[in-house]
Amino acid sequence: MAIIILGLVVVVAAIVAAAVAALRQGLPRTGDLPARARNAARTVASWRLAGVIVGVVAGVLSLLAGSLGRGVMLAAPLFALCVLAGVVVGELLVAPPEGPVREAGLKVRRWRDYLPPRLASVVAGSAALLGVILVATTLAGSTDDMGRAGRQLVRRCSAVMTQGHGPWPGSFYSLPLAVVVGGGLLLAGVAVVRIARRPSQAEDPALEDALRRRSAAAVTAAAGLLVAVPLFGVSGIAGVGLLGISCRPALWTVLGWALVAVLPFALGLAARCLVVLLVPAVAAQGRNPASVGR
Repeated sequence: MAIIILGLVVVVAAIVAAAVAALRQGLPRTGDLPARARNAARTVASWRLAGVIVGVVAGVLSLLAGSLGRGVMLAAPLFALCVLAGVVVGELLVAPPEGPVREAGLKVRRWRDYLPPRLASVVAGSAALLGVILVATTLAGSTDDMGRAGRQLVRRCSAVMTQGHGPWPGSFYSLPLAVVVGGGLLLAGVAVVRIARRPSQAEDPALEDALRRRSAAAVTAAAGLLVAVPLFGVSGIAGVGLLGISCRPALWTVLGWALVAVLPFALGLAARCLVVLLVPAVAAQGRNPASVGR
């Protein structure tokens, strides 16, 4: 258990360090963009930066709150949730272009066209996996010796012996986590739709698409971070809990080691999302080589 908690602390510390680096870097240079596109890019970047600042504060407060490990588990999701909120506000504040009436070609923009395809697929699959694990651990959880629901895994070994292991990611942890992650994913969906539908800020279609892809990459990365850290924590704690029951059935052994195998994947996803979140052009360039606001 100590290894899992240490891993969570390391991940959260890496997030805070990366966020501080983003704050020191400040806003991206946008001098090579047209005026309207430059203003839009700076508006979105400014609010994303504000989300990072608020997210760092929320994450630190969550860490300090403790609450039997709930604070550690919620710190990174709260950070990602604040970043997503900043992106949504920035996109909503992008104003339609002003000036004389212009003619433009008709183009249908679909939100999925702007997502980084590989990262988006991995994040969606990871979110589904996290949901399945949370449902399973919630159903399997039992009340601990202090009456807190879902903090213990109990196995009846025989008619006269029962064995328990805790903490367990049951309802005590899973319910608040599901609220934060679910709310964040919903916010991410709103952000991506808004990115696709916002007013155009550049006459060059390639540049306009590059700006939208950069914003969509930041949203996808924040959503991935929102999912990856809880996936690491829940999988590790649940895997240790299953393997900690000496009279466990064979299926528990298989499930326990399968959950442990999720840990390096979750760490890799979190690291990738941090890179894309701080430098969204990394993902945007995967489909469009244009560099926006370097």
